[in-house]
Amino acid sequence: MFTPVAFWIVFGVILMVIEILTPTFFIFWFGLGSLAAAVVAYFHENTLLELLTFVIVSAILVLSTRRLAKKLSGEQIRSINVDDIVGKEALVIERVDNKAGTAGVVKVNGDMWRAVSFDDNITFEKGELAVIEKVEGAHVVIRQIEKQKKNENEQAEKPFVDSNSDEDKGIDKDERNEDDETDSQPQD
Repeated sequence: MFTPVAFWIVFGVILMVIEILTPTFFIFWFGLGSLAAAVVAYFHENTLLELLTFVIVSAILVLSTRRLAKKLSGEQIRSINVDDIVGKEALVIERVDNKAGTAGVVKVNGDMWRAVSFDDNITFEKGELAVIEKVEGAHVVIRQIEKQKKNENEQAEKPFVDSNSDEDKGIDKDERNEDDETDSQPQD
């Protein structure tokens, strides 16, 4: 049978090996807490004191090194202010259809959000653009882009018309051709 010191050391090593096999960088702190309990067990064979040492040291390490652990594991700590995305355009990644009971997915500012339609009668297909109406919990409510904005985009896509063209000046094409012919004839 293990002595309390051997138990805590073996338990700590097992936890650290498990940490090596997982990318969480969370279990490691419990391994260190176990080694601290082994030190206490070496000096005082009191199971309650050993358990308290294990719990307290582990908790302090987990809470004080959370940001460091996330940085080391590659997770980005990013806060999102939901008010910043209200009114922004979002790209529909998965179909949004309230009547079918399917919350779709939209992408806004590089983040993916579950989305429902503002109007149950309106669906959004993959690839469409929508506007974030509001944020409700962990999902967003989307609506169609306003018609006025669509019309502005259509206006921008029309070909450029030269304001100095003959048609704008009221000159008929036949008159222009006659003027061109007289201009090209040699003058005496």
